[in-house]
Amino acid sequence: MKYIRHIFLLLCLAVAFSANAQKVRTYAEMDSTVILIGGQVGLDVVASFPADANIHFLPLEGDTLSKEVEIVDRLMPDSTIEANVITIHQRYIVQSFDSGLHYINPKPLLLLPDSSTVKVDIPALNVLNPFNIEIDQQSQVAKITDIRDAMNAPWTLAEFLQNWPWMVGAILLIGAIILGIWYYKRQKAKNAGMVKEKPKKVIPCHVIALDNLEQLKEKALWQHSHVKEYYSELTEILRTYISARYNVNAMESTTDEIMDSLKAIPNIDMSDTTRMQNILELADFAKFAKLEPLPDENDGAMKQAVEFVSNTAETNTLEATTK
Repeated sequence: MKYIRHIFLLLCLAVAFSANAQKVRTYAEMDSTVILIGGQVGLDVVASFPADANIHFLPLEGDTLSKEVEIVDRLMPDSTIEANVITIHQRYIVQSFDSGLHYINPKPLLLLPDSSTVKVDIPALNVLNPFNIEIDQQSQVAKITDIRDAMNAPWTLAEFLQNWPWMVGAILLIGAIILGIWYYKRQKAKNAGMVKEKPKKVIPCHVIALDNLEQLKEKALWQHSHVKEYYSELTEILRTYISARYNVNAMESTTDEIMDSLKAIPNIDMSDTTRMQNILELADFAKFAKLEPLPDENDGAMKQAVEFVSNTAETNTLEATTK
């Protein structure tokens, strides 16, 4: 009976250890098992085991996984516990500068109570060489070739648009140079008498006055009860004409000052000064005394203004405008 009890106890311990062993699990996976030479890839290592078991997590040691695969960085492990099972996760960054398919031996990851370890299988890493290297068929050694000359890549529209401020500046600079050369040659020719400036056409002051009087007549201001506006424009036309014709400051002068200036000019006929005096006095009454002139007086003021301008116009310019 004593031996039976020992055998039963050993069987119970074996069953308990087997149950815990089934809860111990390790695995590893890479973000990608294919990289280019010199590239980096993430490696995740995970282990899970019962929380009440005396099991310890062993981070991967050293700076290499194999001769060809290096560990360039490692993150702090993080752990979670659920249903009395601890799961530990740690991430590594690995890199390789040797092309080919690199197998990695299993690494110890868990330390069990009996001092044995549980290893983790790490996937093989395939490192590709993107460069076309010619291999000597006899020696199976890569041939070293000369460095190729730089290639002339064609310009693209995007590259032109990136440099548009310089292009606009260059166009403006070229345009300024061309304009400067043209102006210099023109000034040089002008100074030499080769370029003749076109004479500016000067419109006689009496022509301007007569045109303005005609436009005022077509407005029909006094016919629409705008008598004050009518006489204001009429006197302004005549004052402008007198200032240009006789060099008299008629724009800032009163009626009496204008008449004194006209009477002092020897070549103005007395009848014309009388016409101007009648117009100015009637305009003053209409503008300041609120006098309502009769229709005949309004029409007569326009006729006298036309006669005054026509009679006092310069003879040579008058003949030139009537031809």
